[in-house]
Amino acid sequence: MTTPGDPGRRPDDGHLPSQGQAGYGAAQEPPYVYNPYANISYPSTYPSTPAGLGGAPMPEAPARRPGSVHLALVLLVLSALPYLLFGLAALLVADQSAGALPPDDLAELQRLGVDPAQLVRTGGTVMLVVAGIFVLLAVLAWMGRRWARALVVTMTAGFVLMVIALVAAAGSQGLPVDNAALLLLALPVVLALGGVALLLGSAARRWFSRRG
Repeated sequence: MTTPGDPGRRPDDGHLPSQGQAGYGAAQEPPYVYNPYANISYPSTYPSTPAGLGGAPMPEAPARRPGSVHLALVLLVLSALPYLLFGLAALLVADQSAGALPPDDLAELQRLGVDPAQLVRTGGTVMLVVAGIFVLLAVLAWMGRRWARALVVTMTAGFVLMVIALVAAAGSQGLPVDNAALLLLALPVVLALGGVALLLGSAARRWFSRRG
């Protein structure tokens, strides 16, 4: 029998590696580190992987509509309201329009073969359609459609030119334009211009750019 200090004893006596066990000098496995999140599976309804555990980034919050866009919609709808009312009234009173015309004008229309009621009805329909399209475009612009905003700007410019042309034509014909009529023509244009200015403002531009 040999003792641990016996020089005749081999150092590995009793400690020979068993079959399948790595020998001396083989690569050792890294030490085990406990990870409490290693085997956690999250349900499919979980909104996202918790912070610090990887996964896709949280989606960016949608851009908040600025107050100027809300106010622009109100101004644009108010600017179209008189045209909607006038168009509806023209459709309702078209049959009585002949009696409101001066006799000379009525005789001239009859000589030309123009029906006054049909003329008023057509004008009212056109006014309703144009004003309705304008309101629809204003709502679409409020929803973030940039092409609708561009069309609202274009139609507003057309209204401004139309009012200027009407006032200039009345002046060239010697027809008086009283303050009430001028206010009735100018007020919708001023409201529409205010709405367009808000849609083209810096806050609205940033919001439209984030809408894509």
